[in-house]
Amino acid sequence: MVELLKRTYWWPGLKEDVKRYIQGCFKCQQNKVQHQRKAGELHPLEIPQGPWQEISIDIIGPLPKSNRMDAIVIIVNRFTKMICLKATTTNISSEEIAKIYRDDIWKLHGIPRKILSDRGPQFASKFMEEFTKALGTKRQLLTVVATTRRNGTRSMLTSAKLTEGYLVVGIYKRT
Repeated sequence: MVELLKRTYWWPGLKEDVKRYIQGCFKCQQNKVQHQRKAGELHPLEIPQGPWQEISIDIIGPLPKSNRMDAIVIIVNRFTKMICLKATTTNISSEEIAKIYRDDIWKLHGIPRKILSDRGPQFASKFMEEFTKALGTKRQLLTVVATTRRNGTRSMLTSAKLTEGYLVVGIYKRT
């Protein structure tokens, strides 16, 4: 589009002005050509049979430090969408995740049949693989694209984003 305009017109900042105009133009955004391959078929997750049988886990961070903590582990019960938040650090290990499972989830709700997570190093580690295997819990590692589109897990990400938003608003309102 810029090349067509340059044939007839020119002014300093032409390229930036055209870019800004297109980003603000509703029709331009509607008719925008997609340069990505089409996404594959989505395979929705099965609905859990009861509470705390399947959980999703993610880490929000880095956040501004508070008592040496700069992240939050968010665990979502996929059946009821109840969330459990635990303050932690961004460099949390698989062993520390296992302790959170033990102390904050399993002690109260029992061991789940399935744990869904992204492919972060804490969740994809050999330790976590052996740990879930020993407990008889199935683990499912999701890709980032798939995570945002799957039923049941979308609420985990929504909860995580809302939580992150509230934290940021609360932090900046105090200062």
